[in-house]
Amino acid sequence: MLIGSTIATLYFDSYRTYCMLFEPQNGVLALTYINATSQALDCTRPLAEVLDSAAMHEIETILHPIQGKARSLGVGMTMESVLAHQIPYSNTLTTDELRRIVRLEASEHLPTFDPSQFLATIYPLYGFASNPFTAMSVLVSRTITGVAEHTAKLAGADLQRFVSAQTAAHTAFMHSYPEERGVMALCGIQHGYMDISIIRNAVLLHTATISLLSQTEDSDEYSSETSSNLSFGDRCANALREAAEAVQAEIDAAYFFGADLTKSALDEAALTLAFPVKRLNPLRQLQTTLESRLQAYASRVAHTLVPAVGAALPEVQPGIILSSNLPQQRKVA
Repeated sequence: MLIGSTIATLYFDSYRTYCMLFEPQNGVLALTYINATSQALDCTRPLAEVLDSAAMHEIETILHPIQGKARSLGVGMTMESVLAHQIPYSNTLTTDELRRIVRLEASEHLPTFDPSQFLATIYPLYGFASNPFTAMSVLVSRTITGVAEHTAKLAGADLQRFVSAQTAAHTAFMHSYPEERGVMALCGIQHGYMDISIIRNAVLLHTATISLLSQTEDSDEYSSETSSNLSFGDRCANALREAAEAVQAEIDAAYFFGADLTKSALDEAALTLAFPVKRLNPLRQLQTTLESRLQAYASRVAHTLVPAVGAALPEVQPGIILSSNLPQQRKVA
């Protein structure tokens, strides 16, 4: 995939914020800078508090070396930091009708939902059985968009796009594995949950989320054993079996990513699932000018960097933005 101009990305992970810079070199994308904070932003707090937090001061520090170098900024977010759910969808619906559906569905999950406090984007799902007329709605709080606007000013860049971890993974996967054209499962593991996307070629077919948390009365800690005594591998097998049934197609391979992906979990999934299991490496097709120490670091945490890389690339399947202060060409009238 060709890239036209230099772009910086920030990925607000559950544990820290990653900053990367990508520059066009000989017509392809090259990673030229990477850094990370030691702590995460708490975007559940009011915007003024977040902007004055120690985590934000760390972001300012890691942005300083690339200030003024990027023309644009892409922002990636974990699935736990957004409100994502499925809504009825048809391409005959007007924008106002889609807004009403999003508000209705969100208000059922959050009775105090205030649509003015969120950026709403929907992604049509083109599955074949249970969800041929369904879309994934992603709501981003105005606290996060406010932080992104602030960091774009610090970087001296235009704020170009917001992407959730799953949609960024879709884009990063298509860029990194252009040879894969079958039915693929992209599985993101973060804070005790696994988010699943099923894609065929460049098309998003289905999404789902399962919990990997123990359900004892006095503990919500992450556990490879769930309350139903199923192993991580069994949970993956059950979830991906249901996903395959939803799209009426056999899954050809599963790619795992996320900050909480461990080697033992990946090995267990590989032993349990009936198709190839791999770690998603978003750096696979990228060039780099990083020094060897940073190259080794980036390679080691590549599965965590998936949203940061995906945020640098034009979305494979762009969402329909229902409310936004992003550049005019991304808006829906």
